[in-house]
Amino acid sequence: MKVLRKTDIVRLRQVEHVNAERYILSRVHHPFVVDLFSTFQDSLNVYMLMSYVPGGELFTHLRRAQRFTPDVTRFYLATIILALKYLHSFNIVYRDLKPENLLLDSKGYLRLTDFGFAKVVDDRTWTLCGTPEYLAPEIIQSDGHGKAADWWACGVLCYEMLVGYPPFFDETPYGIYEKILNGHVHWPKSMDKLSKDLIKSFLNPDRTKRLGNMIGGPQDILEHPWFRGVDWDALERREIHVSIF
Repeated sequence: MKVLRKTDIVRLRQVEHVNAERYILSRVHHPFVVDLFSTFQDSLNVYMLMSYVPGGELFTHLRRAQRFTPDVTRFYLATIILALKYLHSFNIVYRDLKPENLLLDSKGYLRLTDFGFAKVVDDRTWTLCGTPEYLAPEIIQSDGHGKAADWWACGVLCYEMLVGYPPFFDETPYGIYEKILNGHVHWPKSMDKLSKDLIKSFLNPDRTKRLGNMIGGPQDILEHPWFRGVDWDALERREIHVSIF
């Protein structure tokens, strides 16, 4: 049960975000997205009855492990790609991908949660929102953004899972924005060529050449050599045996 105090929603100017989360989650259903069963309210609070996802945040597991192996990263990233592919089919842009918003369920699969920044976008939107380390260049530059921003965030997430920290990091948001726009990424010598190629393809500042946003759409991601051997249909049916931790 997610309980939100009405006074806090108003004070933090979260009315639009709460309404967006309720609207979108009530209309989607996917094995890698949290389910919203019902919502109700009283004079003090808004209540959202959602899936019970007992495994905690991916953030916690990543910090404990420091970094994930390519195989573990591939499993997690593949589930997120299927979730985003599903959302994008309804023109829903998630806009807040990060380890803190990924929950592990009882079978070890990830569930995307916290849809406060999600939005139905037919073409582009200009709202500045999200977590600094994960923002695409077009969001920072107020150039209008859409589904491509989620694929950029997949590149950041993939790097962070493999390396243990995000590719663009600084003590201040402004410093992070500068590094994102500068585009310089430190590549550890231990990172294999296919992983590097995948991340580079996601982190292309040119949206028209960014993996997932070209003519082939998300299918280009599914067919990337880094994912060779992944049974996407079996994964979406949750038929893959998970033994990670």
